[in-house]
Amino acid sequence: MAVVAIRSIGGLTGWRYLVVLALMMVMTPVARNLSQRILIVVVLLAGTAPFMWWFTADVTYLDRGTTLFALTAASLTGALAHSAVFRLPFRRFLPHIHVVDALPVVAAAASTWVVQTLLFTKSLESTVLILTRSWDFAPHFNMFNMIRNHGSVIALLPSAPDGSQWSAASYPQGYHALLATLAEVVSGSEASDVARESILFLRLVGVVTVLGTLLVVASLTSLPVFRRSLLVTLPYVSIAATAWIVGPGAIPVFGAFPNFGLGVALCVAVVVIVQLRRLVHPVASTALLVMAVTAVAHGWILLLVLCLPSVLVYVAHLFWHRRELGWRKLALQSAVLAVGMAGVLGAVWQLRKLSAGDVLTTTGGIAQADTGVAVLCIIANAFVALAFYSRRKVGQAEDRRGTLTSLHVLATPLFAAILLIALAAFQLMSPAGITYYFYKSFLAVELVAIVCTVIGAAELWSPLLASHTERKSFIAASLLTSLGATHFFGLPFTGLSDRGLSPTAHGSVGVLQQADALSEPSPQLVQKLARMAALSNERPFIYVGFDEGFDPQLAAQWSLTLQGTWTESIHTAIPMVRPLYKGPSHVPESIDAVLTSLPDVDVVVNPELVPELRAWRPQYASRIITY
Repeated sequence: MAVVAIRSIGGLTGWRYLVVLALMMVMTPVARNLSQRILIVVVLLAGTAPFMWWFTADVTYLDRGTTLFALTAASLTGALAHSAVFRLPFRRFLPHIHVVDALPVVAAAASTWVVQTLLFTKSLESTVLILTRSWDFAPHFNMFNMIRNHGSVIALLPSAPDGSQWSAASYPQGYHALLATLAEVVSGSEASDVARESILFLRLVGVVTVLGTLLVVASLTSLPVFRRSLLVTLPYVSIAATAWIVGPGAIPVFGAFPNFGLGVALCVAVVVIVQLRRLVHPVASTALLVMAVTAVAHGWILLLVLCLPSVLVYVAHLFWHRRELGWRKLALQSAVLAVGMAGVLGAVWQLRKLSAGDVLTTTGGIAQADTGVAVLCIIANAFVALAFYSRRKVGQAEDRRGTLTSLHVLATPLFAAILLIALAAFQLMSPAGITYYFYKSFLAVELVAIVCTVIGAAELWSPLLASHTERKSFIAASLLTSLGATHFFGLPFTGLSDRGLSPTAHGSVGVLQQADALSEPSPQLVQKLARMAALSNERPFIYVGFDEGFDPQLAAQWSLTLQGTWTESIHTAIPMVRPLYKGPSHVPESIDAVLTSLPDVDVVVNPELVPELRAWRPQYASRIITY
């Protein structure tokens, strides 16, 4: 109640309180070591967000940010009371910290450097400049902004004022719900003007990108095999962290697919949760798995393919140990699994109107990772899987079962690769050939293959290396291998880029490109969009203009996004600006199509064109406006 009361008068709101919330979550004794607590906290945040925005309740002062803060405070207070009553040591609130627990923190710091332009954006113009560099940020910001302004995911909203559905109603919005929840902690439940909301959105994209990196590395350092020796662990974690921070894992954030990036990180968490099944309480383990899978389904549903082997293995594990669990725990497990099924079905329900064939052959743009390296990672995963298979008859029955279980979980990328080949064959039957969804799925398989290979290699060979950690030669070998791992996906160093030594790793290249863009004067389109964001117009409008170096359809999308008026009906106006690909002389052709087919939509054009266009179409003069 104290949290609700303080939040109701504007307290506990701001970026510093997001840090306070994180510290409260980490101090709650849900696990013994720091890495496991980070894993649990990030999975619970991502997994509960979709549920929170699927339900609306007009309870005064009880927004989602307040609810999250209050539940965290209540959990921590309850744990304190429990410790006091049962005389448990209060030191259990401080997580056990091993030297390897520093690795997630170091990785998070490196990830912060990569997304620095997102985290520290200060103006609308700089924000729009970053957002317009990649195509998909327009719909992603639109979904976030709609949730902030309307209080639920778009699928549950009534029809738009023009009688059609809001755009993106069929797109699962778990990622955007997570951003909206964090936004309520930082900025309160009432959405601000579009300038502040766009800045908030970009900063939160940066925050969640760092959380994704933290989740991947903390997942690895949660496993017992990585907690025995820092020198043995360092090379393994270095290559996985590098892949995520500056390697192929940087492609989603710079390519405007941040929900996809978090989804792949959650797939890694699913693998690790199943690997930890014997060390975590059965009900807690099931709840974590359910939250992670639900978050994946509401983030990028095709990634469920990467979760399926782990889920099947976990269900088999529960079946094998059903007598040990007892009927009460099994009943509770079943209830938790039912919640997970409901969460996944909610995402499927949102997608019900889409044609799977049309979606899978959709064209689009995405930066491609090095195909040779990706294939190498999948082959390395196959090598590790074969090593596990060769050990399937070693040890007692329980050990053999554990080996087979690890084999099936860690071979996830191989199962996914088979489906990837099937997807490629399906796409090759269409005129467009290999397209967007193949490349995106291939990227996900590569990233999960890297992590699964690292886990498998560590379980197979770390015990052999542990006996040599005292040797100076081993220390040097560990450090050199770790340094080499940080360069496996390209040169990450940017310090000499102006002296002729440019970085080649995806993340480092993205950092430099964003810095260069921000160091130059804002392009005309960015200034125009900033003015459109402040434009007061009773009717929805769409921007129709030619801007060198910018896609006219993307500019039209942003004009709708910044108003919050992107509906299925108005969406039909976006392709009408395609004549502008031929040059600025085709502005009249484009606006004529909009004016004649969409009577409730105005067009925004450059100021110098207004008199001429109004004279050309006097019957539409009042609908031809400018910024």
